[in-house]
Amino acid sequence: MADFITDEDYRAGLSSAVGNAFLFFGSEDYLKAAAVRATREALCPDPSMAFFNDIVIDATDYTDEKLLDTMAAPPMMTDARLIVLRGFDFTTIKASELDGLLETLALVKEYDYNCIIIEVAADLIDEGYLPKKPSAILKKIAKSATPVRFEAPTGARLARWVGKHFAHHGVAADPAVCTAFVEYAGNTMFVLANEVEKLSAYVKAHGKAAVTIEDIRTVTVPATLPDAFALSNAILAGDGKAALDALAVMKFERVEPTVILGEISRTFTEMQCARVLFDAGKNVAEVAAVLKLHEYKARLLSKALAKISPARLARVIALAASTDLALKRSAGDYSLIETLIAAI
Repeated sequence: MADFITDEDYRAGLSSAVGNAFLFFGSEDYLKAAAVRATREALCPDPSMAFFNDIVIDATDYTDEKLLDTMAAPPMMTDARLIVLRGFDFTTIKASELDGLLETLALVKEYDYNCIIIEVAADLIDEGYLPKKPSAILKKIAKSATPVRFEAPTGARLARWVGKHFAHHGVAADPAVCTAFVEYAGNTMFVLANEVEKLSAYVKAHGKAAVTIEDIRTVTVPATLPDAFALSNAILAGDGKAALDALAVMKFERVEPTVILGEISRTFTEMQCARVLFDAGKNVAEVAAVLKLHEYKARLLSKALAKISPARLARVIALAASTDLALKRSAGDYSLIETLIAAI
């Protein structure tokens, strides 16, 4: 099977979306919403017929019978219907519920005037190790619905998107300012879109044509907490570059180095505790219960532990402790944390 297609692949093949089912998954919910909107505009252009041809079914109201009844009714005054399924948590779904959903989705070929999209929020499905090793649930869903992966753009690509968004709102922002804006506001595109709109209004209200870094600091809300999570997740993934990128954001926000080190140390402490529990024969659900974590986080810990030996983890924890001592003797030296991340 094709493990997944990208959001660019989906948009390129939008003209052939009718008669098929898709699973929208991945880290960037903004791009999923934009793709749903583009599909809606292509398949259901008449808002007066939206009640009949643009159907949203939430997980709390979902039954296989309801989906089948919706699929079976012909579209009104057009050739196609869009059905969007939202709110599903594939980290907790029962096997019988998943089987029923997939069996119903498989019938889309019989009612080939429908396009069905399952829009899954970030972190509510186990992706496995993409692109080479998709998870078992992703493989299973792929038999009935094409998985479409929406990855968050980063770095220069995200900064270019921000620049275009500023231009759309009638203000200029040079590449350096766009990069600084992303570093300050974070990588979440929903947040960035809102902050761009707000900052653009502020700049125009003050009679200016271009955004400055001082404007960013004055108006934009910093993304301290999300980037703390980004740092933790990058460490769990063993992604040194992503960890340094997250650190750069926190440096720009002037987050105290001791706070950053606390986040790093907490992550490694959780890894060590989880290793002890896994070695004792506990499963993911039991580890999550003992450590009071979401099962998805426990699975991330399990995957991270598979990539790091006990001896190496012990060395990194010891290095974190020595870094903590050095930080207390310095005047807030971020380079100490950079050295620690490079050693992970």
